[in-house]
Amino acid sequence: MSAPHPQHRLHSIDPRLKILLAGCFGVATWHVGPYALGGYAFCLWLLCARADFFTRARWPMLRSYLWFVLFWALMKFALDCLPATWPMYLPNRAILRQAGLEAGLLAVRLCILIGLGLVLALTTSPRQLGLALSWFLRPVLGRNSWKTALSLALMIHFLPLTQSTIAQVRQAIRLRNPQRSRWQRFLLLPQATLRILAQKTWTQTVAVAARRLDSPAAWVPHFPPQPMAWIMGVIIAGAGLLPLVY
Repeated sequence: MSAPHPQHRLHSIDPRLKILLAGCFGVATWHVGPYALGGYAFCLWLLCARADFFTRARWPMLRSYLWFVLFWALMKFALDCLPATWPMYLPNRAILRQAGLEAGLLAVRLCILIGLGLVLALTTSPRQLGLALSWFLRPVLGRNSWKTALSLALMIHFLPLTQSTIAQVRQAIRLRNPQRSRWQRFLLLPQATLRILAQKTWTQTVAVAARRLDSPAAWVPHFPPQPMAWIMGVIIAGAGLLPLVY
């Protein structure tokens, strides 16, 4: 669970503040109108562009998320048009226009939510997120909050690891067994991926034990004070949530 490389000042911001901001804007994304939604998307795009998140190495990951968004947008478009096709089997232009608008809004909302999650994950190490979660849960779970923090840190660590492993296995199958059919590759891919991940799981377990991260003392949060960052965060949250009032 290594920390991300310090490429942008976002890495040094208190992870608790980043979690709160991501949560606030994530909830607001489902309730604001199209104009505020466009403002969210534009600001998030500027943030990701300035932090150099759009790199060739991350393109496979971004492409998979784009396919996910496209699938659900098309699904919503089809479901919105389906009731109108029952009486006449062909929806009119007004229904198609409304269904397309709703599907487009859903696609933008999903892109914003995915972007918020990526910004949080790419600018915060799994351990920092775990410490922040331990701080949030300590009033509720007490001493057992470190278990949830460790579970979250491991989950965040294995999500990109699983994705990269799938990509590596798919490439290895294509290069070493080009004569296999697509169906055979489809069946072989999960088997090889699970076997590799099982080995990586044991390696990660040994690493956690060697660093003594499996104890409550390792998950006691100590965050340096950042009053200016918190003030700016409150201002940004207030400005971003203002469309919910009007």
